[in-house]
Amino acid sequence: MSGLVDVEPGWRALPAGRELSPELLRLREEAFAWLEPYYDRVHLTRAADWMLVLAPDAPEHLVLAALMHDLERSVPGGPSLDKANTSWDDLAYNTAHTHRSAEVVSGWLRDHGAPPSFVDGVQQPIREHEFGGSPEGDLMQAADSISFLEANGDLVTGWALRGECTVQKSEEKLRWMYERIRLERARRWALPYMERSIDQLRRAAAGEQQR
Repeated sequence: MSGLVDVEPGWRALPAGRELSPELLRLREEAFAWLEPYYDRVHLTRAADWMLVLAPDAPEHLVLAALMHDLERSVPGGPSLDKANTSWDDLAYNTAHTHRSAEVVSGWLRDHGAPPSFVDGVQQPIREHEFGGSPEGDLMQAADSISFLEANGDLVTGWALRGECTVQKSEEKLRWMYERIRLERARRWALPYMERSIDQLRRAAAGEQQR
């Protein structure tokens, strides 16, 4: 396995020397409280951390978009994915997920008194976080992928061990999260996390077979 990256951000770290607006800092803290009960809160937190490594001068709405990009899954009634039988890059599911997240997050920001530039600004990058497409969408996709591969080895391994999908399908998820990345420097940073998570998955699956 390749050595882990030497640019790994600190937990909830902010760029040194950058002055951020009071509105961003307020909404960021309120967002942390919103995602606290969410099962994948570490992934979302790290996506925001990685966004500020990928683009230390990222627009403030993009920092918020990275932090909250999956939170439609915390609101009942959203789209569901059959992990065993549906492709990870399924257009229908991913479009439904990303567009609903854009609506949920922009609505939350509006309800929390965010300026219109934040409410409007988060929508396109959240809609593009699975497939990329624009400069901001490509950054979102990269931050999402690196964070997922860093934080969610246990999650994906659990899918296979519980029989929600096969070991092969779980490994395909990890590879897809890496292979879809459009930004070359992000691919370099994501690779060791993918390799680590695949190794964890294979070791766990082998252990189950030996029982």
